Amino acid sequence: MRKGDRYFDNYAYANAVKHYSKAYDKMNNEKAERSLAISYMKMSSPEISGSYFSKVVNRSSPAAIDYLNYAKVLMETGKYEEAIPWIEKYLAFNENDLLAQLLLASCKSVDERYIDTTLFELTPVPTDDFSNSFGTVTYKNGTVFTADKEVFSGNRKSQWTGKSYLNLYYMEKGENGNWLPPSALKGDINGSFHDGPATFSKDGKTVYFTRSNYYKNKRITNDENICNLKIFKASLVDGKWKNLEEYPFNSDDYSVGHPTLSEDGKTLYFVSDMPGGIGGTDLYKSELKNGKWSAPENLGETINTRGNEMFPYIHCDGSLYFSSDSHNSMGGLDVFITYFTGEEWATPENLNYPLNSSKDDFSFSLNEDNITGFVSSSRTQADKIYAFTKKPPTFNLYGFTRKKGTQIPVSNVTIKITEATSGNVIEMQSDEEGKFSLQLEPESEYLLLCTKEGCFTRTDNISTLGKKYSEDFYADFEVEEIIIDKPIVLENIYYDFDKWDIRPDAAKELDHLVKLLQDNPQIEIELSSHTDSRGADNYNLVLSDRRANSAVSYLISKGISKKRVSSKGYGETQLVNQCSNKTPCSEEEHQANRRTEFKVTKINK
Repeated sequence: MRKGDRYFDNYAYANAVKHYSKAYDKMNNEKAERSLAISYMKMSSPEISGSYFSKVVNRSSPAAIDYLNYAKVLMETGKYEEAIPWIEKYLAFNENDLLAQLLLASCKSVDERYIDTTLFELTPVPTDDFSNSFGTVTYKNGTVFTADKEVFSGNRKSQWTGKSYLNLYYMEKGENGNWLPPSALKGDINGSFHDGPATFSKDGKTVYFTRSNYYKNKRITNDENICNLKIFKASLVDGKWKNLEEYPFNSDDYSVGHPTLSEDGKTLYFVSDMPGGIGGTDLYKSELKNGKWSAPENLGETINTRGNEMFPYIHCDGSLYFSSDSHNSMGGLDVFITYFTGEEWATPENLNYPLNSSKDDFSFSLNEDNITGFVSSSRTQADKIYAFTKKPPTFNLYGFTRKKGTQIPVSNVTIKITEATSGNVIEMQSDEEGKFSLQLEPESEYLLLCTKEGCFTRTDNISTLGKKYSEDFYADFEVEEIIIDKPIVLENIYYDFDKWDIRPDAAKELDHLVKLLQDNPQIEIELSSHTDSRGADNYNLVLSDRRANSAVSYLISKGISKKRVSSKGYGETQLVNQCSNKTPCSEEEHQANRRTEFKVTKINK
C-alpha cells in the first residue's frame, strides 16, 4: 500500500495499480479498492474503474465524491440510467454542485444525442504501430498527429500511462489512397517528454505545440509535484523544426496547451487551468498585436463550465470546435461547436452520435472543404484517430390522400410539388393506397398542390430551410367533391352570448376557409349563420344575419374578393333536429343548431 500511495501521489498510476492490486488481493480493504478505482479512472479505463467503484459505493462509508466518480465511469460505459441515482445521491450532499447538475441533465437527455445518426461517417485511420494516437491536423499533403507507443525494457516511459512519451508524427497517403507509414517530425520538436498536439500557420512554416515542462532532460514540477504543460513555437528551417520559443504566458505553476491558430495567424486559442478560471480547464484566446501576444482572455461561461473544456480547434470560417466533459455530454469528452456572433459566443451545440460516444471524443479538426476531417476517440479502449465525412441531412415527404372525414384512400389524385427557388415542378399521382412520396432537398421551400377533377384543391407548404437534422414530412390531404348548394359546416365557430364579433378562436377556424378559397379561386360561396330555436324568431334572424356578415367581413379582410362571398342569416329557420319552439332538448341538441356553414354557389371557369 505504501508503494502504491507513493506512485499514486506522483501521478504514476500505471505503477500504482500494480502495487494496489497486490495489496487488494491480500487485504481486500476499502482503501486499496478505492485507490484502484481512481487510478483506472485516471488511466481512462472506465470498465475496470467501474468494477471497483461498484464495490466502494456499496461499502459502509463511501465518500460523496465516490458516488459522482462512479456515475462518471458508468456514463463512459453507456450506462446512463444506472448513473442517475448515484448522481442524485451525490447531489443530496452537494445540492449546488453545477457540474453534477449538468451530468444529471446529460443522463436524462442522452436520447437527444441520437437525433440523427447519419450526419457523420467515421473511418478508422490505421495507426497500428501506436498505442494511442490523436490530435490530427492537416499539414502540407498529409496530417500531423500525436501518439505514444508500447515501451520495452530500458526505454523511457510515462509513469502515468506506462507508455512512451507523446511525440508528433507526419503521415500522408500514397498514390493508391492508402496511408503511408508515419515518420516523427524532425528537428528539436520531439524531446525527452511529451510533445503534442500542435497547430500550424497557414504557410506551414511555423508550428505551435504543447510540451511538458522540462529542461535538459529533467522534468520541472510545481509544489504539488505536477509537471505542467507549456506552449512552444518553432520555425521550419531546411526541413527541420528549429528556433524554439516559449509562449510568454507559460508558467511552472499551471498548464497551457492544445493550441489552435486562426487562419490569419493573429489569434491563438488554447486550454489552461490558470488561476481565475471557471472550471478545471478552460479555453482562452490571445491576440498577436505589434509582434507580441496579449494577455490570455477567458472565453467566458457560455463556453467554459465547472468541468473541463479542452482541445479547441478554430476553423477557417470562424467556427470554434472544442471538447468538454460537461455541457450536455454523452460521457467523458464530447465535441461541441460554437461561433462568435460579434458580441458573444453562441451556446455550444453537441455534434451528437456517431461523432460523439459515451467515451472520450476530442481533437476535432475540419478540412477547408468543410466536409472531411478528423476526430479522436477512445471508443475502442484506446485513443484512436478517425477520418470523417460530413453528410447532408436527408428529408423525405410522405403523403396520403383520403376521402374527407375517413381513412378511405383516394387514388389518382394529382400532386404538383414546386420548389420555390428554382421553380422546378414535380408532378405525381397518388397510388391505389392513396400514397405518394418524394425525397426533398436541403435548404429548400416547396408548395404542394393537390387536385382531382370535381374536388376541392388543397395546398400545403414544406420547408427544409435551416434544418440541421434529417426529418420526415407528412402531408395529409382530404379529398372532397364540390357539390353546388351542399352545406358544409364550419366546426368550432362560436360567438359570445348576444354578440356577433369574431372571437380569436373563431378566427382560427375561418382562416381554414380563407385558405380553401385561396386554393380554389374558381368558386363562389355563401356563408350562413344559424341559431337555435330559443329566443324570438325575428331577433334570431337579425342576430344570425349580423354574425354571417361579420364572418364575411373577416374573409374580405384577409384578401378574399367580396365578389366571391355573400352572407345570409337564417336564424332558426333551418334546424337540423326536432328542437323547435317549446320542444324540450338538451344543450348538446341546441348546440347542433347553432352553426356556421358555407356552400358553393357557383363554379367559374
